[in-house]
Amino acid sequence: MEKIVLVDGNNLLFRSYYATAYNGNFMKNSKGFPTNALFGFINMIHKIVEEEKPKYMLVAFDKGKTFRHEEYKEYKGGRMETPEELKVQFPKAFEILEALGIKHYEMDGYEADDIIGTFASYCNQENDYEGLIVSSDKDLLQLIDQKVEMKLLKQKDYIRYNEKSFEEEWGIVPIRVIDLKALMGDSSDNIPGVKGIGEKTALKLLKEYQTLDGIYKNLQQVSPSIRKKLEENKENAYLSYHLATIVKNAPVEIDFEDIKCQEKNVEKIKSIYEELEFYSFLKKEQELKKEIKIDYTYITDMKDLKVEEPVAVYLEILGNNYHKAKILGLSVYGNQVQAFIPFEVFKKDPTPLLHVQKWTYDQKKL
Repeated sequence: MEKIVLVDGNNLLFRSYYATAYNGNFMKNSKGFPTNALFGFINMIHKIVEEEKPKYMLVAFDKGKTFRHEEYKEYKGGRMETPEELKVQFPKAFEILEALGIKHYEMDGYEADDIIGTFASYCNQENDYEGLIVSSDKDLLQLIDQKVEMKLLKQKDYIRYNEKSFEEEWGIVPIRVIDLKALMGDSSDNIPGVKGIGEKTALKLLKEYQTLDGIYKNLQQVSPSIRKKLEENKENAYLSYHLATIVKNAPVEIDFEDIKCQEKNVEKIKSIYEELEFYSFLKKEQELKKEIKIDYTYITDMKDLKVEEPVAVYLEILGNNYHKAKILGLSVYGNQVQAFIPFEVFKKDPTPLLHVQKWTYDQKKL
């Protein structure tokens, strides 16, 4: 099963920016270019890659106004204008992702959530893929199912939810997060919900009646004070349900093969880190050892081993205690040969190695 990591790029950049901006710590390089959002963003991207080691990864971003703004003019109306110091860091984030070999994507008319929702649905349509969403945005919890998990980022750590753990903690199935927002609203997105109903009451109603429809079909069983609020705000509740629903069939123009992680452009990423004066990241890049590939022969018949000069040999065992460990085989290296001999092959005819001088480490074990 291939893992598809789906990252909410806007969420990560905004989190990183405000984590330092609230403290008045506006990082800039010597040329005055703001870097505080980028520093935290790179840190988180590196951590995701190190922890998940994905073969496929997509970082989704918002791109201007969406169909939700067209349908509800007040959508996200309460939000402050994105600071210019943050805006200018977005193109550089795209550049960094490209240098790291990670796909980023945005599209007109849709949010990052909708791009993530569409790829999450792809995971359900394909047997060979499973998804992991990374964000601090609780809206995305509605996408959790048998094939999709989520890392809900917290201030210092995260909670990893699958379908079972989410239901155990919240008492509702993940898809009902839509109904939850329809009832309680969302001030950050300016989604109205039902005035006077908060998360606690909303969850209680959903645990009892399962869905928004179920609640409205059973209004006579609800306490008079809550019933009145529901009756007066029915239109807002269903509008909120619509606004809170993440699209799962957005017309994206990329597929799984387009989000396959590519080889990192080491020189490009070093150049960007130098420009931003991220010396700690630059040092890590310089310390990374290049993988050394050695061509070797896998010996299946000792007659194929031709050795005339001194060689280095090393006994490969399974474990550390050579008194008890299973012997795997013998590695042989020299000017004429680079080979591995399985123990069962070596036992049949060790003579090709008996007559040459041999060097080894841990002679007692050998």
